Amino acid sequence: INRLLLVFELASACRRGRRVRWSALTYLSPRGPSAPQVLPLLDKMSIANIVPLEEGWEKINKEGIQVLEEFLDTGSIRSTVQQNKDPKKPKNVFTKAAYADLYTVVYNMCTQRTPNNWSEQLYKRYGEAISDYVQRQVLPALKDKNDTPLMKELLHRWSNHKIYVKWMDRFFTYLDRYYVKLQSVQPLYNRGYLIFQSQVFDAFKIDTRKALLRVINQERMGEHIDTDLVKGVIEMFIDLGLGNLDLYTTEFEEAFLPDTSDYYVRQASGWLMEDSFPEYLRKAEAALQAEEQRVTNYLHRSTQSKLRHVVIQALLEKPQTQLLEKETGVVYLLDNDKREDLSRMHRMFSLVENGLNPTAMAFRQYVADRGNKIVDERVEQQKQMTSKNEVLGDPSFIQTLLDLHDRFKGIVHECFSQDSLFQKSLKEAFEVFINKDIGKFSFAALMSGFCDRILKKSGERLSDDQVEQLLMKMVELFSFLSDKDLFAEIYRNQLAKRLLYETSASEDAEKSMIAKLKMKCGAQFTSKLEGMINDLTLATDLQKEFREHCDNLNPESKQALGGIDFSVTVLTTGFWPSYQVQDANLNPQMQKAIQVFQTFYDGRTSHRRLQWIHSLGQAAILGKLANGRRHDFIVNTYQALIMLLFQGNESHNLAFIQKSTGLDLAYTKKLVATLAISKYKILTKSSESKTIEDDETFTPNDSFQCPHRKIKIPPPTSEETHNKERVEEDRTIAIEAAIVRIMKMRRTLSHQQLITEVLTQLAFFKPNPKLIKQRIEHLIEREYLERDPTKASQYRYLA
Repeated sequence: INRLLLVFELASACRRGRRVRWSALTYLSPRGPSAPQVLPLLDKMSIANIVPLEEGWEKINKEGIQVLEEFLDTGSIRSTVQQNKDPKKPKNVFTKAAYADLYTVVYNMCTQRTPNNWSEQLYKRYGEAISDYVQRQVLPALKDKNDTPLMKELLHRWSNHKIYVKWMDRFFTYLDRYYVKLQSVQPLYNRGYLIFQSQVFDAFKIDTRKALLRVINQERMGEHIDTDLVKGVIEMFIDLGLGNLDLYTTEFEEAFLPDTSDYYVRQASGWLMEDSFPEYLRKAEAALQAEEQRVTNYLHRSTQSKLRHVVIQALLEKPQTQLLEKETGVVYLLDNDKREDLSRMHRMFSLVENGLNPTAMAFRQYVADRGNKIVDERVEQQKQMTSKNEVLGDPSFIQTLLDLHDRFKGIVHECFSQDSLFQKSLKEAFEVFINKDIGKFSFAALMSGFCDRILKKSGERLSDDQVEQLLMKMVELFSFLSDKDLFAEIYRNQLAKRLLYETSASEDAEKSMIAKLKMKCGAQFTSKLEGMINDLTLATDLQKEFREHCDNLNPESKQALGGIDFSVTVLTTGFWPSYQVQDANLNPQMQKAIQVFQTFYDGRTSHRRLQWIHSLGQAAILGKLANGRRHDFIVNTYQALIMLLFQGNESHNLAFIQKSTGLDLAYTKKLVATLAISKYKILTKSSESKTIEDDETFTPNDSFQCPHRKIKIPPPTSEETHNKERVEEDRTIAIEAAIVRIMKMRRTLSHQQLITEVLTQLAFFKPNPKLIKQRIEHLIEREYLERDPTKASQYRYLA
């Protein structure tokens, strides 16, 4: 058989005028015939095997086309055709032999020499055969049908047409392989599809499209439809595009998308009237999901983004303003903590271009309103409070703000996916009321007081984890504060008291708070606070060395300490708050002890000068009263000087006490008041008045009683070092430094540009532009800057 096929191929090659190698010809016979014996045989075969056009076409039509059409019309297949065991595979309409026979006929008709080469005629009759079948069977079957019956019949006929084209394409493979390429005509497969498009699809596309849209809308309204039918018809639109989506887009999408928009515009109108804001969003989300599933079920994936845009525009973008104005809108959801609905609102409006801006503004306004309400209530309460301790010692106000921030931060995290737009709205809202003027005691003072309450021993008893959590929340609240420099000054003063009076609950907690502030504001902000902590560590080491020094002294030198247990804490002036220094007449024992330490310290360094701040000193005095009771009084150095004047039952007037201590009269009165008219009345005064008069006389209180052995008597309240004037002075210096720094780099700037850059650089407070202008004028007077002679609003830097 192989030898015969080779003969057949070689004979065909010879007829087409091709050169044939002699070796190939001699291979044809196992006996090795010579060339003269083979060539005559080829010529005879060439003449005998010519297939006339009509004869060949009759065979193709009768044994191929008619058999195929019979199968398509009736579904009958000849019993001789063997079928696949797998029922899912397509049925075989022809036996392999019948198919090979038909292929050979077409092959022969296409490979014959001119004038017997029938390629052009076969190409023409291929189209005529398909067109004839369409006219005879397909069009009459579709006539007078519409809606679902039309779709079913059309899909059936399209499926048959694809089978028709597939088998015809197989029969005419050789024609398609050579003639079509050489003549640059339409491939047979495409030609078969184009016949269906021009004769069937174009005639019924309008009715088919209407039927499709009607069925899809029925599904949207909850009716059950045949999705396989819809998918099949949609795929027909795609397949007829022959590799591109132009036909699908123009004949289906361009009608489908506007129809979808109209449908959802009608739905939105009804939902707006009938449903609440959250219910509307639930329906809108369900509609979006349904349309996405529709794409998965039967539409082309390229439609998804277009369909999504149409639905979003109809259900969300156009009615957004009306939706947000509903009584059950954003405010209702926030009031009732409807977190699931808030999440849905964020998800849905994030699909709209700039759709989150109105919701973020509504969220910002809601938070600001709630914060302002809390602040206003606090201002009214503060009017009823009489003492500073009552105002600063009440943690409820700051705790309320922390809870408020916790709640809305949780909503931003949980419902708004930490969207930067909502984080910004939350920040701006808190900045509105956190920086309001609330009277004498600022937000900075209240925040610092709250931290002080957490960090000192006498405050609330909290676990380490609770303290850490509160400090973390406190720093977050602090980040909204404009007057960060004022907070730093107050916090530094309170930290100094906790450290020096040893009232800090935990050094780790103190360091943790400083680390958080450093992370938020930078190293410059916390450098002094860190220096204070380090100072105490160094001071402890120094005190240890001083004790070793004292232990090594000879007995005579030890007597120089005055027989008292004496310790010194050395601090760096630049880190700690400035304290008012009052010269005092220390008793001899104290003076001797100070001199010993001074000698020790001078031996270590000659570059530092010690300044003694006795108001921060602490003394423990053993007191034995006339009633026999003993107490250990913990007082500051000045209080100790006064108490040491009363060694027996003697009486002293105020003038004597002042002269003996060497303090000024006003401060002496404050000190005596802590001993005579405060909680612990160790001294009795001559008058019954509630204040200290100039002519008062004081004697030890023999009737003093207290159940505690150890009694700590608080010193007089010292003048605050964080007064507004000092902070304003520091701000003035910072503004001028920023102006000079900017101008030195930029050399020339307009007034508005300079103001903007100064505000950008000042991170710890936000000065009024008028104040910046004043500092600019001051720098011009000091010849750091000058105005441009030709343009008054322009400044130039003077080197």
